[in-house]
Amino acid sequence: MQHVLTSISFVASAWCAGFVAALAAMPAYAQRGPDGVRVVVDPLAAVSAPSAQAASTRSLATSGPLPTIVLTGYWPPSNEAVRRFSTNPAQNPQGWIGQNWEGRGYDVHSFFPEFNPPNCDSCGQGTGDLEVDYQDTTADFWALVPPLKPIAVLTLSRGFPNTSWELEMNQFNRNAWAGDFTAPFQPTPNPPDTSYPVNGLRPSTLPVLSMIQAVNAAGIGAQSYLCYSGNGGGYLSEFIAYLGVWYQSQHADPLDPALCLAAGHVHVGGNLQWDVAEAAAKTTLRELIDYLDTVRFAPCLEPQNYCTAKLTSGGCLPSLAAVGYPSLADGSFQVRLRELESNAQGFLLWSMSQAALPFQGGTLCLGAPIQRAKAQAGGFLFTPPPCEAEMSFLFRPAYTSAFAMNAGQTFFGQGWSRDVGDPVFQSSLTDGLSWTWCP
Repeated sequence: MQHVLTSISFVASAWCAGFVAALAAMPAYAQRGPDGVRVVVDPLAAVSAPSAQAASTRSLATSGPLPTIVLTGYWPPSNEAVRRFSTNPAQNPQGWIGQNWEGRGYDVHSFFPEFNPPNCDSCGQGTGDLEVDYQDTTADFWALVPPLKPIAVLTLSRGFPNTSWELEMNQFNRNAWAGDFTAPFQPTPNPPDTSYPVNGLRPSTLPVLSMIQAVNAAGIGAQSYLCYSGNGGGYLSEFIAYLGVWYQSQHADPLDPALCLAAGHVHVGGNLQWDVAEAAAKTTLRELIDYLDTVRFAPCLEPQNYCTAKLTSGGCLPSLAAVGYPSLADGSFQVRLRELESNAQGFLLWSMSQAALPFQGGTLCLGAPIQRAKAQAGGFLFTPPPCEAEMSFLFRPAYTSAFAMNAGQTFFGQGWSRDVGDPVFQSSLTDGLSWTWCP
């Protein structure tokens, strides 16, 4: 099955880059936005993993109200894909199906605008909740989502004019966006997240690989893939995607009563029939719920930092951070090397024991034997300044299986990267990170 997923993802990555020209020629049709030039890398290589923090301790009570999942849509067919989860009878006259959906133990709510005609191509701003407008989306998102205390947020919007189901990895805290339909045309404030660096990157925390595999295996006519690109288009799609992952990062603490475990975005191909889009949304939702069940009820302990980093020639203090959850079944756990020198190249080193040994002018935090994994540079909008460059490594299922990693085992990691300003070793070292695999 891993081979099948690899083939699917490679083909779809070509689509991801190839439809840029079509997008530029159809600015009104594609809600993705005009910023479409993106760098696509091996979809099963390391994922760019920026600084969104994810909750990691999973042993939650099951009594009381059911946990809630929030879905949002924009231009069709994304709004039609989630319509049946609306509790608004005017928008969903057939009735809400989200209460304890399919008996899975989650209430699912959706919010979206309406358009005239409903099957519009050039759809405009729309009316109702989450209009395609920065100010309206901002006001409605923060009014609608936090009161529900969702355990996950899945945002959807229209993407390329094809039958794709494109999962986005990266969302940026931009200070320049494609203009919307009504003055002031840009978000207020801008960038939207004043607590985060300008153009700072927050990643999806969805179980993206299992979602892709499930949608493609369903044979419903939607082609799913993951874009490891620099951005999600720079328009309302990326904007609401950023709001979702930002909300999740605000509620990532396992002790937070509004704990949110996952958030991310899907671009829905504009040529998908509405029933196909709805089926793909439900398939994606089932994978999300399976993932939530895994990380809620399995004792996934929070990864811990230890040891001491080596100061770089430019005064950076590199560190390791976990993104996602150390769940073997999901395969979305990433270890991120951060606060590196600009244009640094490096590796994630890992072993099954820790140490504190002198090494290349710093401290080696790992015991022998040590394995080396090539880290993937972050997909930034611009060349990052010193001490803000990042790399990451994704522990995909094929990799964990190849090294016989099992639930209950504890591993230790440390980042090594090139530092050309270091006069002796030309290297830098992060601190250490330990994690224990859960099922």
